[in-house]
Amino acid sequence: MLVLTTVLSLSGAGFVFAQTEDLNELQDQISVRKTQIDQINDKIDGYREKVNQYASEAASLETDIAMIENQVALTELDIEATQIEIEAQELQVQLLDQQIKEQEVEIAVQKEILKEMVFELNKNDEVGFIEVLFSSSDFNELFAEVENLETINADLQDALDQTKATKDRLENNKADQEDRLEDLVLLEGELESQMATYEQQANAKDVLLAYTEESEAQYKVLLSEMRQEQQYISTQIAALQSEMDSAITSSDEYGGETIFTWPMDGVITATFHDPTYPFRHLWEHSGLDIATTAGTPIVAAAPGYVAWSRYGSSYGNYVMIIHTNGYATLYAHMSSAAVSADQYVSRGDVIGYEGTTGFSTGPHLHFEIRENGIPVDPQLYLVN
Repeated sequence: MLVLTTVLSLSGAGFVFAQTEDLNELQDQISVRKTQIDQINDKIDGYREKVNQYASEAASLETDIAMIENQVALTELDIEATQIEIEAQELQVQLLDQQIKEQEVEIAVQKEILKEMVFELNKNDEVGFIEVLFSSSDFNELFAEVENLETINADLQDALDQTKATKDRLENNKADQEDRLEDLVLLEGELESQMATYEQQANAKDVLLAYTEESEAQYKVLLSEMRQEQQYISTQIAALQSEMDSAITSSDEYGGETIFTWPMDGVITATFHDPTYPFRHLWEHSGLDIATTAGTPIVAAAPGYVAWSRYGSSYGNYVMIIHTNGYATLYAHMSSAAVSADQYVSRGDVIGYEGTTGFSTGPHLHFEIRENGIPVDPQLYLVN
């Protein structure tokens, strides 16, 4: 019995030794990645402090350019940290995979031990206790036989306990691996978003310089024009909302509860009142920026009435739709619109195509939801 256990244990020893070396190497690589991430995060904190400092200063071309440059550097570091975190996560998955293989070998070894123990137990059970008693030449031999049976039973219980514990560890490791793989997918999605945001931010400096011709005086003119346009749009939306609300509410097709669905698929590169928005000195970011391939169709987020389909210096080609219950949606920077004013649209109708018109840093849709003329966070209203 002892011989079998020893042989079986040694049969897996070479594998386990090799596994241990691999596990140690993977753990070392993971530790290196974590150290790198900590170092990058220290740099990120420094850039974030500078961005916040510039954001609190008075609006000027110099301040905006410095803020954009620091924001770009911060996003570059975010991307680098995420890439290293993905590497660390991949290594963690490999580590768990190795541990699972090691435990599978351990279970296989313990199963063989259990088989032999059951065989020994059955072999002894074929001879009854009375037979053992009368076939024994003396009491010492009898006690030895009884103790042997007890030892086999105890060893069998130990082996069963070990196998169960190994099985539990195996199941936990497999569950951990599934969680790690889910985390990896989330990190890859985060990286995609960071890359898209970086592209928009990297273009922001060129856009601002082009509009201002690198002149502080021209910057002040731009600032005034942009704020006036935003105020005009807000006033007009509120007036149209009041005028059209009763007509839309009474419509069988367009009345009822207002539910908003996403106007397109893509990566969110700027959120509502985004503190990282590169032009927040010019105006507060009043919606979501959703980036994807130029020319992608944009659809109505809810049924309603097209109040505007026009061009503005900040929004470029944009469409504004009035909905029930005091809501309106706005879709900006389109390459072209597919609807005209004074028409009704249903949810999912194509109203235009993604572009870069107006004050835009790259192909994206600027999407707003307004309640009684006031911008609200679209992510609190949108459903899948």
